[in-house]
Amino acid sequence: MAYTSPTIVPSGTTFAQFQAAGATGHLERLITVNFAGTAPPAVPTLTAAGGGTTGGSLPTGTYYVRVTETNGMGETTPSPEVSVTITAGNVPQVVFAALQSGNLARNVYVGNASEAETLYATGITTATFNLSSPMPVNSFAVSPPTANSTGLTSVSPTSGVVSNQKLMGLRGCERGRLQYTWDVLAQLIDQFNRGEPMSFGNMTSKLRDAHTVFAMLSQLCAEMGALVDANPGHFTNVPTGIGGQRTVRQWP
Repeated sequence: MAYTSPTIVPSGTTFAQFQAAGATGHLERLITVNFAGTAPPAVPTLTAAGGGTTGGSLPTGTYYVRVTETNGMGETTPSPEVSVTITAGNVPQVVFAALQSGNLARNVYVGNASEAETLYATGITTATFNLSSPMPVNSFAVSPPTANSTGLTSVSPTSGVVSNQKLMGLRGCERGRLQYTWDVLAQLIDQFNRGEPMSFGNMTSKLRDAHTVFAMLSQLCAEMGALVDANPGHFTNVPTGIGGQRTVRQWP
């Protein structure tokens, strides 16, 4: 599947904001605008036998469902909870709200008690989903996420801000550590050229991370240049030695 180049949304920074915060503040605004993450999905609809009255694997009982949405970054926090009581053999059906802009699929969490859902199905792209399989039973049950990771930062109410690798790469640029991003990319290309064994997932994720970083920096340069061109400052004379002067341009 072909990779689509990231489209960077303009930051909306004014010249005054650029002056006040410099390139660092400008980059922060670009990050905030482009990678803010998405809200929990709207409440789904759950019917007892929307998927049919026979063939289901769930026994008689009440079932609770919550839904999350995912994108290339991570997963939202869950939707409000819905519940339904079914008869054995019936196939409950979940009808989803429309995917939020930028999100790609949904995960469904199901439980036998309120607020006790665990992961039931992942990667759902259809508008409806039938709960036809048995409840998953294992000691590594996955609960719905408590932090939103669909943006470059995920905020947990208990532990504060959790950063992911893309954010670390982007914010590293503002602290003069762009060399690290470049070194990772150069190493990856060198391994590829030497024919070394490489994990497809690791290779593509690093390439896309680098692409995101450089696309962001390209947008940063374009916006900074446009702001300076639109606000040419003024000319002034500065001393260059005994009796010497030269003309320079300064802001504001």
